Amino acid sequence: MSRSSEKEEQQEPKREIGLRDLVFLSLGGQSPFLSVLIYGVEAFIIAGEFAPLAIILGTLLVLGNGLVVYKLSTKFTKEGGYYTYAYYSLTKRLGFETGWTYLLYSSFYGVAYALGSAYVLSTVFNVNPLIIMGIILGISSILAISGKKPSFKYAIFASILEIVMLTAVAGSFLYSTHFTFYNPIAKLPPISQIALAVIFGSSIPTGYGSITPLSGEVKDPKKTVPRAIITVILLGGLLAALDIYAITDHIVFFHLPTSNLDVLHLIEDRFGIITLAFVLLAAVNDGILATLTFMFATSRTIYAMAYHDFFPKILSKLINGSEPIYAVALAVGAYWLISFVSTFLMGFNVENAFVAVGLISLFANIYVHLASDFSLFRISLKRIRKRIMEVTLSIMSIIFTSYIMITSVESSPAIALDIFLLWLIIGFFIAEIIDMSKEKEEEEE
Repeated sequence: MSRSSEKEEQQEPKREIGLRDLVFLSLGGQSPFLSVLIYGVEAFIIAGEFAPLAIILGTLLVLGNGLVVYKLSTKFTKEGGYYTYAYYSLTKRLGFETGWTYLLYSSFYGVAYALGSAYVLSTVFNVNPLIIMGIILGISSILAISGKKPSFKYAIFASILEIVMLTAVAGSFLYSTHFTFYNPIAKLPPISQIALAVIFGSSIPTGYGSITPLSGEVKDPKKTVPRAIITVILLGGLLAALDIYAITDHIVFFHLPTSNLDVLHLIEDRFGIITLAFVLLAAVNDGILATLTFMFATSRTIYAMAYHDFFPKILSKLINGSEPIYAVALAVGAYWLISFVSTFLMGFNVENAFVAVGLISLFANIYVHLASDFSLFRISLKRIRKRIMEVTLSIMSIIFTSYIMITSVESSPAIALDIFLLWLIIGFFIAEIIDMSKEKEEEEE
């Protein structure tokens, strides 16, 4: 074995993550229950009674891209996920741009859950949401720095509670209407509103995007990662759609006002304080686990990019051959910074900060998935006759994802789109500087 290959083997983290760990962690990254309270309610505000179908369409959007990632995850099993796919199948420059944009997505998406959880809980406990946000970030940060083992144990407990609560809430609301079902397509909103609702709906199952950056630490990744992707998308997305349908069915049946919809107080009024207590426990767990999950995803992408010299080499250093502690520390610091800067810029209004941060992350998520769609398309072209299904899948995902992104821009706040585009431009300049420095080093040699 050559020295270079020995070095690469030493720098690879240990493969310690099984299918159960990966599914429960990434399901926690979705936080379907908290997503119902924040992203689901936002989809309802935008699309009204059509919201459950918007979430299903969002799940299909994610599933289409998930199938693309499914294929790519069987071909690339190293750390880095989307960054790695683009780096090896497109170009190094596009790999950097994809990794750079994934960092925007994962960090903002994780922070959005800390903000959303703080907002939801503050409406019940009448506590400053910044204090709740600090507690959530603090617990998540401690778990992330502690490593995988304690984090996965917590993920299993929190995710089981999640599934139980999602099922119980949906059943309770449907029972309250004596299983009288309403027609979700009776009142169709404008297409631009539907597209924006689909964007928010897609945010619920899109938490599976935390899976692939951990591929380098997964046992038997060619089987485990694809199975986890499909399981998490369908389980989280469909359960959330069922809950939103059940809540909307209750609202329609009892002719309740829809302005300033507060699901938590609705649960308390209809089902009592005990049910609300379990719901709040699930919401707290969601905020912690979602933030923790994406801290892992962000840190592993930082690690992979540092491994290829896009970031300082120290960020690719492993502790005990397993934990990229410096990358984790940087990710944790970034989450705290984004959380407080975003609330400051929004006048310390946590709800508005959540909407802005969440939408920015979703634009970044679409960009990252477009990159993975093109990655699969490029790979499949080499043997197009044998991979016609993969080519078709990638083309359909490119068209559908592009359409949703373009049509949702019309209804999106300008600040979210501006920050997303600014991030891309900054990434372009950083890539240029890196290329120039590398060329200079080669000339000096």
